Amino acid sequence: MMRGFKAQFTAECIRIARSPFFMLFSVLMPLAFYSLFTMLNGADAKIGDVSWGGYSLMSMTAFSLIGTAAGQFGIRLSHERKDGLTRLLRLTPLSTGAWVLAKLVSHLLIHAAIIAVMFVFSALVFGTEMPAGTWVMCGLWLLIGSVPFLALGILIGTIKSTDIATAVSNVVYMGISVAGGLWMPLSSFPGWMQKAGEWLPSHAYADGAWSLLEGQPAIAGNLLLLLSYGIGFLMLSAWILNGREAG
Repeated sequence: MMRGFKAQFTAECIRIARSPFFMLFSVLMPLAFYSLFTMLNGADAKIGDVSWGGYSLMSMTAFSLIGTAAGQFGIRLSHERKDGLTRLLRLTPLSTGAWVLAKLVSHLLIHAAIIAVMFVFSALVFGTEMPAGTWVMCGLWLLIGSVPFLALGILIGTIKSTDIATAVSNVVYMGISVAGGLWMPLSSFPGWMQKAGEWLPSHAYADGAWSLLEGQPAIAGNLLLLLSYGIGFLMLSAWILNGREAG
């Protein structure tokens, strides 16, 4: 079983890294938007007690990881179900649990690589500086906080039509990114949008990193909200899949 897990894990990492969609949407596009927003606003400009360079770095890194988890991961699952891979899996020694775990762990490794690329780019190109502990804590928060969005990807992966899954994932991940304040601060939105945005998982995700930039602990409410969303996504996925098998 461990050999099968390692093989699946390695195959997933290679597949993701070689994907042109991954390079474009998870690496190049977030770097481009980060560079654009930082140059337009000035890396040293302040938003609250945080420099725009740091604030936008956390926002665009979160944006990248949400897209990788909820978008590419979910769409891939939908394709594999359509192609019958999940049914063929039952004929192999690899259990469904090990297969899913290999996918999750491989994506977390890719997420860690994305965080490293974004952080190094920001430091080298825009001279972003912060204490070593802050770099580490922000990176860990972004990595761990991406897990609920992998759960969202699992939910999107339950959609039978790959075309619909692709459309839904794009709308959802772009929608919650913009409405959650990742592209522009929530304070620039109308009051009702600010209140709604504060309850989105994307805002809780980025807000935890913004809080760490200010030298504050990631707010417990952010962690609780992310955990609640993650559990909700998994429960809804299980309900859909169980109902499909029963039918």
